[in-house]
Amino acid sequence: MEVKLKRKQTQLQLNALKSQLSPHFLFNSMNTLSSLFQKDTQKAESFIRSLASSYEYVLNKYESPLVTVSEELEFVEAYCFLMRTRFGEYLNLSVALNSDILQTKVPPLTLQMLVENAVKHNEISETNPLTVKIFTEGGSIHVQNILRPRSTLAEGTKNGLQNLEKRYSLLRKQKIKVNQDNGVFSVELPLKE
Repeated sequence: MEVKLKRKQTQLQLNALKSQLSPHFLFNSMNTLSSLFQKDTQKAESFIRSLASSYEYVLNKYESPLVTVSEELEFVEAYCFLMRTRFGEYLNLSVALNSDILQTKVPPLTLQMLVENAVKHNEISETNPLTVKIFTEGGSIHVQNILRPRSTLAEGTKNGLQNLEKRYSLLRKQKIKVNQDNGVFSVELPLKE
């Protein structure tokens, strides 16, 4: 039974890793980098360092079943730096977590995947800036954003969210709650045992 559980955990982590290493993400990153080298070499250098830091985190934490919220937030910040380079001031991240939550453990790529989902599925422009909020409420972490679906994006497969639900249930023995009400998309990650 333990071997079967370990195998399932490894497969779910591999799926999360594959989504992070997606060709689409690399393609957009390389295009952004190419553009930066023509405009601002210092910013291009910062972009390269942040991209390298992001992949280092993914590769180092791949084997870890759980990481601290603090470690995950550092990764989210690096990811958001990359996305802000692409979207400018129209992408914002608001983090308001209680300090006692920062040492709590979550599966790697949990918060990043939720932020990435918001970026992937919502319009980000001067008229529709995107703010992703990560905050603590009632012993849970909430990640939410106002829904402004992109007009050019095909219907999502929800594979990333399903993978997260399975990993969270397997590793934390708790269920995440996904809610879409009044134009707000929200995911609740319970942390209390």
